[in-house]
Amino acid sequence: MTAKQVRHLVFDVPQVPVHELHQRLELGPPIDYPQSSLDKPLSAWRMEDDDAPILRHIYRHFRPRRHLEFGTWQGAGVRLVLEECDATVWTINLLGGELTSDGHWAYGDNWSAEDVANDPWLNRVGPWVASVNQGQGKLSCQTDALGFIGRYYLERNLGRRVCQIYADSREWDVSNYPDGFFDSCLIDGGHQSDIVANDTRKAFALVRAGGLVIWHDFCPVADVLEQCAAPRGVVEAIQLDWEWLRSQTSDLFWINPSHILIGVRAGEGPSA
Repeated sequence: MTAKQVRHLVFDVPQVPVHELHQRLELGPPIDYPQSSLDKPLSAWRMEDDDAPILRHIYRHFRPRRHLEFGTWQGAGVRLVLEECDATVWTINLLGGELTSDGHWAYGDNWSAEDVANDPWLNRVGPWVASVNQGQGKLSCQTDALGFIGRYYLERNLGRRVCQIYADSREWDVSNYPDGFFDSCLIDGGHQSDIVANDTRKAFALVRAGGLVIWHDFCPVADVLEQCAAPRGVVEAIQLDWEWLRSQTSDLFWINPSHILIGVRAGEGPSA
């Protein structure tokens, strides 16, 4: 992250350098963070390559027992938790996947017949959720809908520790969950401002005192917001709710560099 980029934040959010994260959250040893990510512009950031090492470090040393995640998609985030600690994970996703404002799939991919034949997962679920794209001669699949939701944790036989919820998070009834039921939560579902605000309010009703609320796709750097669609609604929701969030947290900061915002839930109660 260059000094020029830091001067172009869209609002003044506290920052913690990635190599000091372990000190700020008392997570044990420093993170072994790839230099390739530090050399990369934030507008080119990828969760799988650049944010995943940070999330893995948090889960490995914070060690939640019950973890909540808004937005499963193919289960990459869920897999990180399951591989790094012994948590049980509750994760929520729309059964039919997310659509754009003009009715197109928000997340999809195309495969050739050869791809399908050589990939056991595509071979298994393709007939359920795929349609043939006649123009390209390929199989088109909505990758955040039934058949692909949770693929990455299911392929690794980790589903026994997952409670997969199929719902719109705005309609999800949390009344049967005790206050403070979860140790941590990752908010990475719908990226529209109103959905982020909804998921945030529910997360703070469910995460215990001393627990972690983590927002993915939060990056308050001006050029990132100009070039990348996902962070816009997240940053807008956080900025609009900033004073309330400060009142609900004992610590709240952006990891620099990353697309991650961290909040430590305030309040009295057990810290572990």
